[in-house]
Amino acid sequence: MIEVSAGIIRRGDGRILVCQRGEGRRNAHLWEFPGGKREAGETAADCLRRELLEELSLPVTEVRSVCEREAQGIHFTFLEGLTEAEPVRTEHEALRFVRPREMLGLPFCPADEAVARWLALRHPPLTAFFWDYDGTLADSYPALTRTFLRAASGVGVSVSAERAIGLLKHSLPHAIARLCAETGVDEARFTAVFRAEERRITPDDIPLMPGIRETFDALSGDGARHFLVTHNTRGVLEVLGRHGLRDRFTGWVTREDGYPRKPDPAMLLALMERHGVRPGEGVMIGDRPLDMEAGKNAGLVTCLLDPDGRFPETPCDLRAADALGLAALLRPPFPG
Repeated sequence: MIEVSAGIIRRGDGRILVCQRGEGRRNAHLWEFPGGKREAGETAADCLRRELLEELSLPVTEVRSVCEREAQGIHFTFLEGLTEAEPVRTEHEALRFVRPREMLGLPFCPADEAVARWLALRHPPLTAFFWDYDGTLADSYPALTRTFLRAASGVGVSVSAERAIGLLKHSLPHAIARLCAETGVDEARFTAVFRAEERRITPDDIPLMPGIRETFDALSGDGARHFLVTHNTRGVLEVLGRHGLRDRFTGWVTREDGYPRKPDPAMLLALMERHGVRPGEGVMIGDRPLDMEAGKNAGLVTCLLDPDGRFPETPCDLRAADALGLAALLRPPFPG
């Protein structure tokens, strides 16, 4: 098997060197940690020092092994090193020294991706988890869709369940505005009928999303704090209480608090200020584009929970098909 040394090369300020592979090479245009193939008789550390000098004219010190893993039929040894010199670009499309969190926005080669994500999310680890409610914590869309359909029927409008949930996944105001624009129904009237129907929803109508309880258990400890950020009413706390999750939240913002709707970050920023959360400590977890935009606007890592694949083009730092893998995604295990 081919042996390769790859370097996690840091500046004194903590930034890490990443390199973009050039056109015509395997994994072209993806990012990687610099390094190369080990020659006969070389140690992994000697190989890394040689490759960095040959490819980048970059001397490094304090080289030490971090982990080993296999990908695409190659055995990789990842090593850390320090440098204050400037690399010289000869083979790569681009070179960057980046903060660990910045690596979340770069597409990495298969061998490097797990290491890059571990570095990005464990140094420092995420400790503040901001949760959307509908479709993220609670499987409330079936009940909301039924409510929307009853409201539509109440104002003489026919709409399919699939169309309704597609509109609601953007936002309730979007759904009402879109349907009213198409049918000529007054928005205020539709909204009033919807709110009246909404009051018929009971806590028993709203189950948790599959895997949420296990995710909360897995994310406990290490200073973890959870916050609720929802356009829904404070009644959702009763639902969370029935499922044994209300006491897991340090704080919340709901419709009654009067903040602007997401993607405005005001709800998030208020909670962050109130509870002393720095942007680098937190992640916004939601199921819609507006959740991701709000999180980005607040300076948080963003994680989209998109089980139906409705938003493949939505920019986000992390993406999950279901809640069962959220804990490992948000706090990735050591990649060795």
